[in-house]
Amino acid sequence: MSTRKAATQEPTVSLIDHLTRALARSFALGVDVEGYTHHYYQPADAVVVHRGRELDHYQPLNGRPLTHWQQYVAHKRGWESMGQLAHVGLRVDTQQKEAQA
Repeated sequence: MSTRKAATQEPTVSLIDHLTRALARSFALGVDVEGYTHHYYQPADAVVVHRGRELDHYQPLNGRPLTHWQQYVAHKRGWESMGQLAHVGLRVDTQQKEAQA
């Protein structure tokens, strides 16, 4: 009689699922024309704006879509470049916040 415990099978996580979860936690939104990086941090639902180690601004979103911040920066400072995954991250943020509403 065997006393070994049967191995549990881990669910297979696709690359897209992994990417979606990573984006849901944190990603670089982009760099504004003044050279500041805007980074979204989902656990705090906030944007951290910095240049190197110099903190410029911390903006809690309080449930507002991240696209509002993107548009605000576009109007106030302008964007030099968007983060590689910003468009996907913005979409994920919008979907999650619409689902919660």
